[in-house]
Amino acid sequence: MATYCTFKKLVLFLILSIVVYSCAYDSDDNPSFNRIVLSDTDPNNPFPFNGPQPPIDRIPYPEINNNQYCIDVEEWDIPINRAEPEKTTRNLQAAIDWAVNQGYGIICVPEGHYLIGIEQSDIYYGGIELGSNIALMLDQNAVIEMTPNNRWNYCAIRINNQSNVVVSGGTIIGDRDNHEYTARNDGSRAHDEGHLICIEGESQNVTVENMILGKANGDGVLIVGSGVGQDQMLTDININRNNFSDNRRQGVSIVGGRHILIENNEFHHTNGTAPEFGIDIEGAGRINDSIVIRTNYFHHNKGGDIVNTDGTDIIVENNILLQGQSNTYIDGPLVYWKNASWTIRNNNITMRTQSVNNWNGIIMYSNSSPKTNPDTTFVHNNTLNKCGMYMYNGADLSVRNNIMLEGHLAFSEMDNLILENNSVEHPDECWAYRFRQVSGTADGNNYNGTLIDIPLQQNAPWNGCWID
Repeated sequence: MATYCTFKKLVLFLILSIVVYSCAYDSDDNPSFNRIVLSDTDPNNPFPFNGPQPPIDRIPYPEINNNQYCIDVEEWDIPINRAEPEKTTRNLQAAIDWAVNQGYGIICVPEGHYLIGIEQSDIYYGGIELGSNIALMLDQNAVIEMTPNNRWNYCAIRINNQSNVVVSGGTIIGDRDNHEYTARNDGSRAHDEGHLICIEGESQNVTVENMILGKANGDGVLIVGSGVGQDQMLTDININRNNFSDNRRQGVSIVGGRHILIENNEFHHTNGTAPEFGIDIEGAGRINDSIVIRTNYFHHNKGGDIVNTDGTDIIVENNILLQGQSNTYIDGPLVYWKNASWTIRNNNITMRTQSVNNWNGIIMYSNSSPKTNPDTTFVHNNTLNKCGMYMYNGADLSVRNNIMLEGHLAFSEMDNLILENNSVEHPDECWAYRFRQVSGTADGNNYNGTLIDIPLQQNAPWNGCWID
């Protein structure tokens, strides 16, 4: 892993060059299928993937025993040629269930292209279900693909109310290129709940690592925890060193969960249906708490890279957020709502084109309702290239030691702002530092290398230079 100094140097000189990386499979057995091609990864990623990976060689949970069974596809009559999805699903599930019943903890899926999917309801297509105390290890050249379907929802791999589960290695692909968008009774054709790995209910201790997760009609990984208004029992989820590519709604959606680590992944080319973020923290009434998003690489995500609508005790650190050439954010790299609370530190954010929110690498959305969460949001030690920050109609914000290269700091109707030791480089001083009805404290900030006086006071809103 690069040191942080190396990390910064790499980012400052990143040029998003194009390398042909494709997860392409011929479809001779299914000529009606499109050829699967994932968008280019970025060779400038400090943590490169270089194509499909083997599964991890360590088991993180002692509850999973070391007895290993490698599925014999001939014995179980499992097609490996991207054909017969119902037969493939039933026989692959039967082999996994048999292995578990025989006391195996590690189950290997050999090289092959496994087309899966079975109709289970008018709105849901089912895939493989995993129980507790199991490590499903895909060969580096194993591909699990969801068959084309017309259902609103699917899970290629589902982990529901289970503990101590690993899914690792190889590739899982969705059906977005071949999906049929059948209208519902209300005419809706969103079909945005087709996911590759679903982690649900009260699941605990789940690891997803060393995988390519692409072309989902919804999310690469969907995490949905305990219900609205309940204590959060879905905990301890690790998502590490995966390549999230071309997913239609999100790379990862967190809809309720605690103690989640998302580390060393590449999130890119998320696009197709809103919100279109690399990572979306949005509990919709469920608790999102204690989440770490660290040393990931984001690029070409249409909506943005990370959005936090309601999460608390969230840490976002040491990530690269790079807007790709010929790519325009809708919302922007980092977006949050005022009752979310998080620490954003040591990240490098680059915008090449303007979003609908202007040149804002970090933006806080707001409304007329008062802030009810007393927590302070910390934005420290970040570097923003050709973009800045804009927070409005909120409170309790600490902004320290950030560098804005051709950027700005803008605050409107903000109480209890701490603004210290930030550096802004911009040709227009009024654009660089903007204040409207802001109270708090300011010290040690500079503009183009020169200290600038910002006379903020607690409980006395101040108007500085402002450009709408």
